[in-house]
Amino acid sequence: MKNIYTIILLLSFSSLSFGQLLPGTLDVSGFPNIIENINDLVMEAGEDANTVGFESSIDANLIAFILDPTVNPITGFTTSSEQNCTANVFRYTVYMHTQNAPQNVEIQAKTTMNSGIRFPVNSPYDDLPVQPLGPRDLTPDNGGGYITIPNNGSAAIKVFEFVGCRQDIPIQFKVKASALAISGVSNFNIFYTVVGSLQ
Repeated sequence: MKNIYTIILLLSFSSLSFGQLLPGTLDVSGFPNIIENINDLVMEAGEDANTVGFESSIDANLIAFILDPTVNPITGFTTSSEQNCTANVFRYTVYMHTQNAPQNVEIQAKTTMNSGIRFPVNSPYDDLPVQPLGPRDLTPDNGGGYITIPNNGSAAIKVFEFVGCRQDIPIQFKVKASALAISGVSNFNIFYTVVGSLQ
């Protein structure tokens, strides 16, 4: 009987030490709509509008990242997203970049400290005396100030990170257009890249 307990104990430790990241889904809702008023335009020669900037609402985009449901190949039992997020707490870093942004226009983004909602709201991880990844919080880069988003996928920039699954993270945008920017309607894409980590 003692050998059986030893084998079970070893199997338990081996499954904990060889943990792997699970697949998840990033959901983005809403879009920023920024309109520059004619009264806000540069009125004197030599001035530039890129010092002012025009902001979207604080929740122009709401993003969520939740682990996908999984199916056990042996038993066929399905584990829900909520169960996966409860049992598997990882650190996620969010990088952003744009594509086809107009020239001479600076696009910035930010979120606030601990914004969004934990998913699930309560988890046994929260009650651990020592939390290996720290609390299930969100930490913005640049102290929560605006970060300039590059118009280049190979230069995507970190905007924030969070521990555990999270919903309804508000992203606010700011656009600073230089006097050299061409007027008109511009459509561009904003890309989010989520990188998971066990550390």
